[in-house]
Amino acid sequence: MKRMTAVAAILAACLYPSASRCIAEEAERPSFSLVGSLDPHLAYSLENRGSVFSNPLLGSSAPFSDASAGGLIDGKLTFSRDYRSLGLLDFTFRDDALLGSRDGSTVESMAFTVNELYADLNFGDLLFLRLGKQRLSWGSGFVFNPSDPVNPPKDPTSRRAVREGVPALKAEVIALPISLMAFAVVHDSFDETGYGAKLSTSTVPNTDLALSGYWSPSQSWTAALNVSTAPFYSLPGWDSIQVWLEGSLSEGGRYASYAAGPLAGSAAAATAEGLQYALLAGGSAKVPLVRTIALAEYYHLSDGLERDELSAVYRALRSSDGAVLAASAAWFPELARRPGRQARDYAFVSLAQPSITDSGDPVFDKVGLSASCLVNLADGSFYASGDLALTHVKDSSVDLSANWADGGKETEFGNVPARLSFGLELKVFF
Repeated sequence: MKRMTAVAAILAACLYPSASRCIAEEAERPSFSLVGSLDPHLAYSLENRGSVFSNPLLGSSAPFSDASAGGLIDGKLTFSRDYRSLGLLDFTFRDDALLGSRDGSTVESMAFTVNELYADLNFGDLLFLRLGKQRLSWGSGFVFNPSDPVNPPKDPTSRRAVREGVPALKAEVIALPISLMAFAVVHDSFDETGYGAKLSTSTVPNTDLALSGYWSPSQSWTAALNVSTAPFYSLPGWDSIQVWLEGSLSEGGRYASYAAGPLAGSAAAATAEGLQYALLAGGSAKVPLVRTIALAEYYHLSDGLERDELSAVYRALRSSDGAVLAASAAWFPELARRPGRQARDYAFVSLAQPSITDSGDPVFDKVGLSASCLVNLADGSFYASGDLALTHVKDSSVDLSANWADGGKETEFGNVPARLSFGLELKVFF
C-alpha cells in the first residue's frame, strides 16, 4: 500500500504541471475518455473429487461450490492532449459469490484492483517516458512468455484472469531502424529493484526481432530473444500466416525442482540450479475457405518436471499418511502458482471462427465459435475450452463457455479442482 501511495503521489506531481498549463491554454486542454465493459456471469462446475486439492487431510483448503455468480467492471480512463498520451488508469472491480460452498454457506468476495496507473511524458516522436504501474510489452507467446521475468505470469486455465502491471519507470527511444527500451522495476521493496533493456528492429522485411536482458537481486539475470515474422502474404488456401519464436536463458530456475523428501514417499521442493532455458515456437494462419484462424504453440521449460517427478509429487500430496503429507506440503502453493508450467513440455492449439458464415446473414454471421486445448506432454493431461459468442445487440455479447480438465490421478490437469465447468457471460461495452 505504501508503494502504491508513493507511485500515485509521483504521478500526480507529473500530471499537475500539464493540467495547470491546460487551464491557461484552452487550445491544449487535455481530453479524457473512459471505455470498458460490464460483465455479469454465472458458472456451474462439477468438482473433481480425485484432486489433491480435495484431500480431506487439508481440512478443505478452499471453499468449493458447484454454482457461482458474480460481476466484473473493467475500465480504462485515458488522458491525452493533441493525440499524445498523458497517462492511463486501468482498473477492475470484481464481485464473486460461491452459492452453497462445502459448509452450506454463501461466500462472497469483492476486490478493486488497479491494473495500470501511469503518466506519460513524450519528447517529440523520438523519446517516450512512462512512470507508474504498467504492463511491459514482452514476448510473442499466446499462453506463455518464457522471456518475460517481469510481469505476473499468464494463467491459461482462467479465461477471466486479469494481468496486473508492475511499478516501473520506462524510457523508450523509437527510431528507424532500431528502437531501444530501458526500464527499472520495483518489486516488493526498493532494494529488490530490477533493471532491464530491450533492443528491437524491423529491418528484415515482414519481421520483428528483439533482444532483451534483465537483472534483479532476487532473480539474477535473464537474456531473451523474440522473433516474429509473416513469411508469406499469399499461399494457396491460406492467409495471414505468422510464425514466432521466443527463448530465454537465466541463471537459476524460476520454478521449484523435484527432490525426494525426508520421509519415504514424500516430495520436497528444491531450487533449480545452474543455467536454465525456456523455448517457445508458434504459428498461426487463416483458412479463408472456412473463415477459421488456426494457432499452435509448443514450449519447453528446462526447470519443469518430468513425468516420473510429477507423478511422485501428486502421489505424495494424496498420501493418507499425515507425516508424508506434511513433509510434501510445500508443493501445494508451488503447484497453484504455476498452471501450465509444471512440466517440461506443453502444446497448445486453438481454432477460432469469428462468424459461422460469410453470407451476411443477420443471425448466423453474428455467431462466433472458438475452441482450444492445452496439453501437458509430460503426463498426457489436458485442459480444453470451448466458447460460443453471440453479438446480435450492438456493443454487447453473450458468451456460453465450457471447460474440461482431464488426466490420471498423478497428472497436472487431472488434479484441477473443477473437472467440468460451464459459464454464461453477458458483456456490455461502454
